[in-house]
Amino acid sequence: MHFTVHGRPASIPDIETIKKAYLRHGVLEVRDMGNRFGAGLLARKILEGEILVKSCGYALYKKGTYGVFLGKGVEGPEDIGREVETLYRAGADFIKVINSGIVSAVGNRLVTDGGFTREELRMLCGESREAGLEVACHANSDSAIRDAVAAGASSIEHGFFVSKETLHMMAEAGVAWTPTAFALLSVAASLPHDQRRYLEGVVEAHLSSIHLACGAGVKLRVGSDSGSKEVGHGGSFFEEMRLFRKVGLTDEQILTAACMDKDEIEKGNYLLVKKDFIETGSIEARYMRGELQRDINSPL
Repeated sequence: MHFTVHGRPASIPDIETIKKAYLRHGVLEVRDMGNRFGAGLLARKILEGEILVKSCGYALYKKGTYGVFLGKGVEGPEDIGREVETLYRAGADFIKVINSGIVSAVGNRLVTDGGFTREELRMLCGESREAGLEVACHANSDSAIRDAVAAGASSIEHGFFVSKETLHMMAEAGVAWTPTAFALLSVAASLPHDQRRYLEGVVEAHLSSIHLACGAGVKLRVGSDSGSKEVGHGGSFFEEMRLFRKVGLTDEQILTAACMDKDEIEKGNYLLVKKDFIETGSIEARYMRGELQRDINSPL
């Protein structure tokens, strides 16, 4: 998610409104993917004790390309090193990198312009690792995703037009994927008929890729991209879960992608939730540790 409202950086009153939306849906932890003013770092302080916020502060994008409203433009070793250091000192939980544009609804391009050279991307990931920070990488198009995986990104955000071969690369490298399919559907709904139909087709292909990713062993994450244009906070998280269910993921797999790592489940730790959590749009969960609840065999 982003601490924004339809793309506009959240004010303090907005942060309170966003908080209420998430609490209403039983969401107690969020990953903020940034905006140019670093509102997520402010929100982390304001919401301490109520919602756990993990934030990148602001994203890093290639100067002169897509990403102005999400963060700061960098180019070359000096820029890259300085901004990673600045984010580290500001207390960012991870680094967000923009390595492509967005899905195009017009013209003959799949994705709009944006992204770094392979060398710059490797440099960004290397500087981040040295600071002890993982890299979440916005990447659309198979080549942009492959470059991010090769450079050492920890997760791919969006990932439209990913190939089956690249999904296997991600699985082997342990790179997570947050597909944000519902966000593109939300944007499509407000567009002219031809553009809407085209983007709906893109989403259908994207859903097929989510199914393939699950079979390949890619670590999936449910992400709403809420705060961006046309995507509201709270309910969109469950809309994304409905799409995961549509492509055949079980409720256990969806819960794993939404709020609990598979590693925790394998340790014997569980979330006990009501079976209709997707229908009701609320996760009313109890966390149970394996050593205390050895008779529990299912997270549902």
